[in-house]
Amino acid sequence: GINAEYMGGDLLMLITGSGGPTSSGTKADAVKLHDDKSMYTGVYARGGPTNVDRDKITLAGLVSDHDALTCDVRGVVHK
Repeated sequence: GINAEYMGGDLLMLITGSGGPTSSGTKADAVKLHDDKSMYTGVYARGGPTNVDRDKITLAGLVSDHDALTCDVRGVVHK
């Protein structure tokens, strides 16, 4: 619990006189493979991943294949 000497105004003075929050975090070092964007590879070399489909797959595109039009319900191709 709180010590009896901090009751009243002494506790308020202790809290408000602390100077507020401080940050003691670390600073990252320079990392060549991260900082130099000319060294990026794969998806990140092209701007990074996206959740927007560029070439959407449609039902019409899936069934436009000639073999798909000549299949029965089991997927057997009829010639």
